[in-house]
Amino acid sequence: MADLIFLHGGQHGSWCWEPLIETLGAGGHPFDRIIALDMPGCGRKRHRDPQDASLADITRELNDELRAQGVQGGVLVGHSIAGVLLPMMAVEDPSLFSRLVYLTTAAPKEGQTIMEMLGTTRQGENPEQVGWPVDLATTSPEALSVAIFGRDLSPVQLTWLLNEVSQDRTPPAAQFEPVSRRGYQEVGTAASYILTLRDDILPPDWQRRFAERLGCEDVIAIDTPHEPFVSHPELLAEVLRRFA
Repeated sequence: MADLIFLHGGQHGSWCWEPLIETLGAGGHPFDRIIALDMPGCGRKRHRDPQDASLADITRELNDELRAQGVQGGVLVGHSIAGVLLPMMAVEDPSLFSRLVYLTTAAPKEGQTIMEMLGTTRQGENPEQVGWPVDLATTSPEALSVAIFGRDLSPVQLTWLLNEVSQDRTPPAAQFEPVSRRGYQEVGTAASYILTLRDDILPPDWQRRFAERLGCEDVIAIDTPHEPFVSHPELLAEVLRRFA
């Protein structure tokens, strides 16, 4: 068996996995341990100022936490912008991971930033950029969060999510530092991609492009929006059990 490790995306922290972890526990899972990590400024690390943390700094910090817990050959699941960190984590210490699972993650071109990849226009207006589901110029931050994260959530779930999101500070490097996957292909860690078919922030066609960039050997499509760990934890749990 292996450890199952979670790394959250932007405007999130380890708290976002709670419904999924509860579901995995209730239904039984084949993993040794479940470990949920936090980037600086997020979740249990909200007291930290993430302003000056580089992607390399964050990579070492997260891997140091796993090394301290004696992780070997774990299954690392990353969501959304965690896609910029998973390859770096595998390169920094290949012994930590037996498989990377990209859950609707973004994979900018080499040397491109997340924000350059997303652009500023609406989805479909620029074929070279992912775009956004709403007009950024006329949409409030809370309305943007609802548009990106809110599909299929009950009012209670959405209130909980927005309250948590408002308290997290995503490290700027995860959004504005050029991405490098140098050494990733050589490491050759097994990789899978979970594609969300009703995703409001990363359209399925873009997710397929990202899966190819990340060298994923398989793509598993699930009929969910961007936050399946909240909206459809039972379905996501079923998929993740395959990777034990």
